[in-house]
Amino acid sequence: MVGIDIIDIARVDKSDEFLNKIANDSEIEYVKKSFCESLRHQRTGALFCVKEAVMKALEMGKNSGVVFKDIELSHEESGKPIVILHGKALEKYNNFFKGKNIEISLSHTPEYATAIAVIM
Repeated sequence: MVGIDIIDIARVDKSDEFLNKIANDSEIEYVKKSFCESLRHQRTGALFCVKEAVMKALEMGKNSGVVFKDIELSHEESGKPIVILHGKALEKYNNFFKGKNIEISLSHTPEYATAIAVIM
């Protein structure tokens, strides 16, 4: 299964309320340690895209009960992005995809953020 998402950075909400709605504590820390406001905004957009891409790969729509915080973006020591699932997202993974890897890739510029998730 594959999921992909892209967003225009200008459309990303810059408020702390939005970040708190979509992000776990470790993700908020990662975004806030950005060295400038522009990078913080780009990272928020990329974080949103990762969560959307994973939801699409898991085939979880708006009525699935999943919340953004059920999908956590983390990084290996090497810097490679990884996903940690919680709640309804983990439940769906365990029921239909257990034993498969979720690989993600993300990118962002001042104009756009994008992410892809592949379950294999």
